[in-house]
Amino acid sequence: MPTETPPFFILTGPPGAGKTTLLEALAPHFSTVPEAARRVLAEERRTGGTATGEQDPAAFVAHMLEIMIADYDAARGPTVFDRGLPDLLAFCAHYALDAKTVQDAIRTRRYRPRVLFLPPWQEIYRQDDERTLSFEGARAFGALTREGYLAAGYERVEVPKADIAARASFIRDQIAG
Repeated sequence: MPTETPPFFILTGPPGAGKTTLLEALAPHFSTVPEAARRVLAEERRTGGTATGEQDPAAFVAHMLEIMIADYDAARGPTVFDRGLPDLLAFCAHYALDAKTVQDAIRTRRYRPRVLFLPPWQEIYRQDDERTLSFEGARAFGALTREGYLAAGYERVEVPKADIAARASFIRDQIAG
């Protein structure tokens, strides 16, 4: 493992907390990487595949892991990721899956130690084709995400609930600092 982590930053939190919208606001300033789960679910829906949490959770997590490793390995320069490898610990816990392969990837691919965590925010929470959890389910998944990052040795920096411009400014300041 390198002594200094690359300039890779994680934006995480429960589903529906505003990560995708924030990533779009940050795109003019940084390279960004969209969430693997949404990409996998869209692909599976398009192709009739079964690598989803409802049909085959192990395949779903394995496919996300593959994409996230490729995203990490391809990234160059300051990059903001919508979820990082430690998020997969939450998926493993949620689906009661063995996390050894995920833990191995986490040990060899580190991000900056301060993770930007969006808290659950019911007022902006919306369900859609990929986000099917209730708000309470999303909040519980967010708690699993928080636990996964702590277990992986990351520090959580909570992004305040505010409008997009203020949240993006907070994140840019955190990355610059």
